Amino acid sequence: MNFLFSLSPWIFTLLVIFVTTIVSVGGLLFTRKFLPGYFILLVDISVANIYIRQVGTLLTVLLAFAVISIWNNFELQREHTAIEASTLGNLYRDSRGLRPDAEKEIQELITRYTKDVVEHAWPAMKEGRESIVAWVSFNKLYGKVVRYMPENSRDQIVLSRMLNHLNDLAKYRRLRHIRNANPYIPQILWITIYSGTLLILFSGYFLRTTKMRMQIILTTINGMMFGMLFAMMFMLNYPYRGSLQISSSPLQNLLSDVFPLAQITDVAMEPDTFITGSTLSKKLN
Repeated sequence: MNFLFSLSPWIFTLLVIFVTTIVSVGGLLFTRKFLPGYFILLVDISVANIYIRQVGTLLTVLLAFAVISIWNNFELQREHTAIEASTLGNLYRDSRGLRPDAEKEIQELITRYTKDVVEHAWPAMKEGRESIVAWVSFNKLYGKVVRYMPENSRDQIVLSRMLNHLNDLAKYRRLRHIRNANPYIPQILWITIYSGTLLILFSGYFLRTTKMRMQIILTTINGMMFGMLFAMMFMLNYPYRGSLQISSSPLQNLLSDVFPLAQITDVAMEPDTFITGSTLSKKLN
């Protein structure tokens, strides 16, 4: 399985198309050779078309439902990643309302956790694993915030906001790991889709054309189309794995721009100055 996920989307799609095409054309050749007397007569074509269209329509509706659902879920996971990064950024900014010593320590823990997610958690999820390093960093951050003792009402207000952000961070982190461990399309739905595809292909084997070559071409087209759909659904079913893995760029942006820019009020800047996180880091240092 990890080998399939390591392939590029193009290679993986071509591989699936090759398999579905071989199965489709192979079934046609097998039927023609071993069941030569089983085919639909010309007088029965209109009736047979009704049955074949019924099966085809049901399969089309099922595939459309599955493709739309899995694509929406893939986009939802991308949105969750952006929200997770935004929550980390808000947590970092709110920490500036704490005492200087606590602010520095919590910001270091937030930065450390963000780096561990980008450098350890994302590569681990690509292989279907979880990162112990990222878990340890998160637990240290969580423990530090929840154990913080406010000294005044201002501290209490800031701590309340930070706890809300921290709980949101834990929520979206948990959702990310649950989604990575559990494919969106259940096994029973895959079985139904595969069975329906085989049935519609098998039905077409009994529709005979005057030239065998033409039926092979039509069957090949069917096999290739099903292959493209299966490849797309399989890759989107695992949003945090393989070559189509959701990008960690929102989290990387925290390290390069958001966290350094959070200190912008401590730096004297010229009016209308355009600044990035990297240039601000040099200025702060």
